[in-house]
Amino acid sequence: MIVLGIEGTAHTVGAAILDKNRIYSSITSTFRPSEGGINPRDAADFHFNHIVDVINSSITKSGISAEKIDLVAFSRGPGLPPSLKITAAAARAMSLKLGVPIVGINHPLGHVEIGRRETGANDPVMLYVSGGNTQIIGHRNGYYRVFGETLDIGIGNMLDKLARYMGYPFPGGPAIEELSLKGKKLLSLPYSVMGMDTAFSGIYTAAINLLSSGESREDVAFSVQEHAFSMMVETMERALYTTGKKSILLAGGVARNRNLRDKIAIMAKDAGVPVYETPDEYCMDNGAMIGQAGLLTMEHCGPQEIRDTKIDQFYRIDQAPAPWVKEDESVYENRGAESSMSQGSFHSFSSVVKERNPKRYRHPELDFSIRKGRTRREATMLASLHKAGIPTPSLFRADDRSCIIEMEKVEGITMNLMGSDVEDSSAALGKILGKMHAANFCHGDLTLNNIMISKKGPVLIDPSMGVQMAGIQEMAYDLRLMMESIMANMEDGEKFLVSMLNSYREEFPKGKEVEELMNKIEGRRRYA
Repeated sequence: MIVLGIEGTAHTVGAAILDKNRIYSSITSTFRPSEGGINPRDAADFHFNHIVDVINSSITKSGISAEKIDLVAFSRGPGLPPSLKITAAAARAMSLKLGVPIVGINHPLGHVEIGRRETGANDPVMLYVSGGNTQIIGHRNGYYRVFGETLDIGIGNMLDKLARYMGYPFPGGPAIEELSLKGKKLLSLPYSVMGMDTAFSGIYTAAINLLSSGESREDVAFSVQEHAFSMMVETMERALYTTGKKSILLAGGVARNRNLRDKIAIMAKDAGVPVYETPDEYCMDNGAMIGQAGLLTMEHCGPQEIRDTKIDQFYRIDQAPAPWVKEDESVYENRGAESSMSQGSFHSFSSVVKERNPKRYRHPELDFSIRKGRTRREATMLASLHKAGIPTPSLFRADDRSCIIEMEKVEGITMNLMGSDVEDSSAALGKILGKMHAANFCHGDLTLNNIMISKKGPVLIDPSMGVQMAGIQEMAYDLRLMMESIMANMEDGEKFLVSMLNSYREEFPKGKEVEELMNKIEGRRRYA
């Protein structure tokens, strides 16, 4: 099957000709504003003026006549609506002109599939980082699921904005990378990680303030990359252990950054898994990635009617079926993303000794600060939650200098390993979460792998990112993390979630208000 793949979600318009054995051509043209960021209307005008030439050039370069094309695939979303409309119109026109089927493709799905095709990765957990996207993606039960993402702006957008403030043109990521090579001093910046989610706007604001106070561009660029990239590698490591995947795939324009690749490589080596790097020519937006996803979609899901190819600027990858992936079966036992565990004995009690391990991918100064802070916070939260009657392990001792905590050993299994056996715990879990929030506590990393199921019911563990005197917004983020973990890991997650939230609202008078805010946060997710 010969496929014409057409990409045009933002600043780049691209077209490619390929089949399952070979990519015959891939032509792109990129809009580069003379100043400022990307204006959606200007990008659409650029697409309008270039898309016909790009398609014709790709067909000519391929050496395959247009009459031999069997399928047209195009990027249906997410993206900038004006650009998406131009792309969709061109794809429909080609489909009708050639008399061949058409499929609308999710843009991130294209990045995943071209990465799998070109590297040989089978069932990886993928870090997809670009201007408008920062996501951790893995396959579960016929769909790619989002295990973590940015809560505000994409890493690429943050780097572009920072470079623009310094006077560098779009795209600004390469300029920041070049400056960082000359930086030496690690400056203090926010380190914003919530479970497997990240946030970058605070880093940008703090970096601007540092520049205004006289810090050098080189040291600011160095510090921004050290903080932002370490955050992403940490969340990737957490996703690796949470999902049990046996490999890592990097994709998206920011994945070309050498510093980020080096950090990922260090983490992967320590975890004992391979890293697959999408080739540079396919990291950036291109038609080949849309064509590859189109091939698979056509083979396993069939074509679409023209009327079903309406663009969707918020089209998420977890809405696009992907039944062709054969998942690996793997679980990391007795290991965690941040800590090592060992059996202990505290007087007459069986205990668990938890040590937060140094991370070689982080700057040593930053690494110790994070490990020390989380050790101290976990000890404080365990003691406070236990006092409030929330089921947690009893704290025996803590030493933030050596980053060690000793606590009660809870006999049980984490929820992410229980499969369908976990369904009966939904109401009990909702009651515990409601009680925790009613006491003004937030867990901060509320995922299935941080909940133990013991003979007495659910027990919360590792509240090292928790908050005391939490507000409604922190509680809403708590629920959102829990919801994402449930939907990404459970085959019948919606049923579990409904039961849990019903129990949560019964226990917590403000539960409905928190849930409504959670839904608002979910609805305004910008990066799809």
